[in-house]
Amino acid sequence: MRKRYLIPIIFTILFSYWWTHRWKYIVIHHSAGGYGNIEFLQKVHRERQGKDPIDAIPYHYIVGNGNGLGIGVVKSDFRQGWNLWGMHVSKNNVDRNFRGLGICLIGNFEQKHIAEKQYVALVKLTKELMKKHNIPVANVSGHGYTKGESTKCPGKHFPMQRFLQDIR
Repeated sequence: MRKRYLIPIIFTILFSYWWTHRWKYIVIHHSAGGYGNIEFLQKVHRERQGKDPIDAIPYHYIVGNGNGLGIGVVKSDFRQGWNLWGMHVSKNNVDRNFRGLGICLIGNFEQKHIAEKQYVALVKLTKELMKKHNIPVANVSGHGYTKGESTKCPGKHFPMQRFLQDIR
């Protein structure tokens, strides 16, 4: 009789551990717009991906540019707090959504360069997440640098090579 109760308890403990320790990737995005905060991105996400069962921004973190959210200010909503999967890459990369932390920089880096204060906040956040979740530099990428993705995100003016050096 005791074994019957023990198996579900063990399964629950193991699953809970795995769920909170599953993060394997970090994917960097830009919002492709000059303005943004959690409420604004949530509204845009509802319009674009209304089928997402989670009513939240598609990313785990956003980093402000001073227009809608303070420059370099990092915010997250309950997707991060509850360790929920993201909706920040295409269906070609389900694993990056399920096991990847999405960070969105407010701004359009196809048109402008990232502000230094925003960049420094991104580097700090990324290094903290890498350390916390044991994610190697090789598993950190820009959205458009991810295999199977056809997007310019995080933009041609985002300093990807510098960023990869700075998070080492």
